[in-house]
Amino acid sequence: MRIIGGKFRSRKVHSSAEPKNCVRGSISGYRPTTDRARETLFNVLNNIIDFESTECLDLFAGSGAIGFEFLSRGAVRCDFVENSVKQLFNIKKTADELGCEDSINIYEENVLGFLKRSDKKFYDIIFADPPYGYEFYNELMKEILNTGFSIFVLEHAGESAGMFNLNDFDVVRKNVGLTNFTILIRKD
Repeated sequence: MRIIGGKFRSRKVHSSAEPKNCVRGSISGYRPTTDRARETLFNVLNNIIDFESTECLDLFAGSGAIGFEFLSRGAVRCDFVENSVKQLFNIKKTADELGCEDSINIYEENVLGFLKRSDKKFYDIIFADPPYGYEFYNELMKEILNTGFSIFVLEHAGESAGMFNLNDFDVVRKNVGLTNFTILIRKD
């Protein structure tokens, strides 16, 4: 897997070598966001926000590919939350090779636990990619809405798309094959 844009373009993102069709969070592996889906997402985001000087949060980070895309495009900081020790090792390895270890924080824990205990720091962009079939969307959304952000991106399976009604946000939906993105943009 490689970074698709910005100053780290074409640089490698380390990931555990596991079957592509696994659901992340299952015993057998995880489901990385494809290059095509990441390209579509960042084409949309480029029309919404200038990444320069942004602070980002990558929840259910996996390999950290999305967070490294943020950093590659100018984000000053990205916090990664992941509970897999193997994936955390890969995030650290990628950060070391890119020379951006001073621009990241890595949290080894459950996403809901992180959001509940966090100091409710403001993030310009929050990205969440829970496993397909995730059972705690309502709790996740409640905690996300209690965290300050300008843009929230949820990657999900199709059945999760209509699960929340948020009047305080502009909503953009994009799908790429089986990958769906719901993007919430806080209204000013």
